[in-house]
Amino acid sequence: MFDLLIRNAWIYDGSGSEPFIGDLAVEHGTIAAVGRVSGPAVQTVDADGLSLSPGFIDSHSHADGSIFEHPQRIHVLRMGVTTEVCGCCGISFSPVAPGTDEALLSTLCGSSSYRPRFFPRFSDELRAMDALPLGPNLAVFAGHVPLRFCAMGTENRAPSARELEQMQRTLRSAMEDGALGYTTGLSYVPGIYSRTDELAALAGVMAPYRGIYSTHSRSESAGLFASVQECIDIARLAGVSVNISHFKCVGRTFWPRCAQALAMIDEANRQGLDVNLDAYPYTACSTSTTSAIPARFLDRGPEAFARSLQDPAVVEAIRREIFEIDDPSWDNSALHVGLENFLISGADDTPEYVGKTYAEVGRMLGIQPFDAMILLLRRNHGRVRDVRFAMCEENVEMILRHPRCTVGADGTYAKGRDAIAHPRAFGTFPRYLGRYIRDRKLLPRQEGIRRITGMPAERYGLRTKGFLRPGYDADLVLFDFERIMDRADYLDPFRPNEGIHQVYMGGRLVLADNEPTGTYVGHTLRRTE
Repeated sequence: MFDLLIRNAWIYDGSGSEPFIGDLAVEHGTIAAVGRVSGPAVQTVDADGLSLSPGFIDSHSHADGSIFEHPQRIHVLRMGVTTEVCGCCGISFSPVAPGTDEALLSTLCGSSSYRPRFFPRFSDELRAMDALPLGPNLAVFAGHVPLRFCAMGTENRAPSARELEQMQRTLRSAMEDGALGYTTGLSYVPGIYSRTDELAALAGVMAPYRGIYSTHSRSESAGLFASVQECIDIARLAGVSVNISHFKCVGRTFWPRCAQALAMIDEANRQGLDVNLDAYPYTACSTSTTSAIPARFLDRGPEAFARSLQDPAVVEAIRREIFEIDDPSWDNSALHVGLENFLISGADDTPEYVGKTYAEVGRMLGIQPFDAMILLLRRNHGRVRDVRFAMCEENVEMILRHPRCTVGADGTYAKGRDAIAHPRAFGTFPRYLGRYIRDRKLLPRQEGIRRITGMPAERYGLRTKGFLRPGYDADLVLFDFERIMDRADYLDPFRPNEGIHQVYMGGRLVLADNEPTGTYVGHTLRRTE
């Protein structure tokens, strides 16, 4: 007898094959049969023409930052996501040397909306996560930030041979413990101080493990071409697969560069390298406001930076570098995006300004937008987050259409702490399927499903995920392709999505009509050989 039988569904099997009307049976948490299935079952569900697909895989998540505060991740299950790939942008919470927790916390957190836990070994973190009532499964990267910080702090220099060896040794241990690979955040401290040879030397450690190098690359605007080339060079030097995270072109001046940057990726793959990307379906990005500050002012951490803003000479130097010098070696978003397009999403000590732009705050206080940004950074100890309306719709569609592109929400949200957040944390996958696949017809429906199921499962070595095939895990989403859509926006990101009827993990119902059932069966996924 089957445990679960879903009948009369449009089957999207995750491979990109044409969908068909059929049934799916589950036994002992795995898919037992797909097609025309007969036989008794403990529970039978008549899908009545709804669509059935593998559970969606979020290719870019920051779940690990707040997982010990909110392990159920209900807002993620409500998107149909059953597996999240996290440890992205160089940010992870193991392996971390004892005694460095507080200093590392200060470096990692662009806002104080969550307090993560740190672990001395990667395996310690995975075991601690497995003890939680996890909603989605978690597949985890090791981040470059703790590797570098524990070896040499936030110093703006190349590592010594001994420091590099320490980073390599620590990364090798994480790979043996099951990390997917390692990630970097090259527009943040301390990753911004790293050179290509350091990054390639670390990536080379992963080659025997078939690990992946995934990066928030060095530039998404003025230095876009050089940044993409650096990713290609690391793929060639280290002999590893490379993924460029949340690929985008930031700032109106640089929007025309998108097609050429994607062409560089195409050429690298024609040469036999393996260079990929992920993206989210929005024209706004979100990050810490300190990323709009030249890196040389940040090397002592956010607290020291905030104190330095009491010095008018420092403020004037920052103003000059942004508005007069405009060095193309860093992403000068304050100039090229415009502070009138920065929406404040996190400022714990000045919550009255959350939901307003720096231009609006400036008008309220009778000061310039730049001075409003400096004021909030000073009052919030250097920890402010913002949403930036920085991209164009044409490029979003071009990127999502690219054959190497999967979908990652890049969502950061801590339940009960964040008053506002980028809506990508709540609506990415319904938006992708509803707006871009169904309505805009960016890709055939079956290919759109493959990009968020089978394709990321194969990319990240998730061997029992991503496909509706016998023997695969019964992580399933039953949804209405004609109704699926996000409703979250930038000022009310908590609006519920439409069109997702049921979500199963291991054959167990975890979400029904947008409400959790109280069953949480997620677990951590180790890298497989």
